[in-house]
Amino acid sequence: MEYPETLRRPVEIAVKSWKRFCALPTEIKKGLPYSNGGTGVGYELKDGVGKNADRKENFDVTIAGQDWIEANVEGIESAAALDFVRNSTNLVGVLKPLVLDFARQVEETYGVKGFEQEIADSEPAFFVRFIHYFGERNVGDETASAHVDQSGFTLHLFESAPGLQYLDSRKVWRDASISAGETDIIPSMQLQLRSEGKLNALCHRVIATPETATTGRYSAVCFIQFKNTPKYDKDKWGRLQEREPGFNYDMPIGQFRNLFK
Repeated sequence: MEYPETLRRPVEIAVKSWKRFCALPTEIKKGLPYSNGGTGVGYELKDGVGKNADRKENFDVTIAGQDWIEANVEGIESAAALDFVRNSTNLVGVLKPLVLDFARQVEETYGVKGFEQEIADSEPAFFVRFIHYFGERNVGDETASAHVDQSGFTLHLFESAPGLQYLDSRKVWRDASISAGETDIIPSMQLQLRSEGKLNALCHRVIATPETATTGRYSAVCFIQFKNTPKYDKDKWGRLQEREPGFNYDMPIGQFRNLFK
């Protein structure tokens, strides 16, 4: 979809402050630890080992968790941390027009009744994730393992370098093309369920390029969770990163429904 300058500019400002936040000592960043009590907001450091392990740091922001972030950042003596919190919490509200425009088009095009209203009602659960993938990779490594997202759909707001790929309907990996004037919106698990399989959750991954294998990679995405639609049952069916890429593409909708709680 078209990426309006009124959104692109605040995203770029927030990402610049995210890069400065990432450069802070780890003990300062951990002063804003990930908190489910804050409705899933805050900083996470992941340094896993193995094929599907995460090696990154990320920070999540939601409207519902904004008070928690702002209250906790007061105890951190860092201008960079305060600047990042200020710029990142501003984004969720700015995103709303684009999100609702997409929801309206999905409702009209695919006959998903009540979809735009459900997305409007879900606004407190919209969350923006800032990601820093570390370097020290080999070219061609999966920086982010192949997976589909659990939520409804995902807006890719910023990518510091190429490397994002998607699995097409023939299960061939394709490079995603993201420009300053456009944003890719990726259907996720809840949208496949909500649309009765008219829109498949799109499998995607990030591949290390000659540049990012050394320097790492920054990105920003927004996950849109649906308030009134069941959620993928991770406890029963496991991490989506561990399932075969494209497992859901040809799955009958009746069987697909069993994956949710």
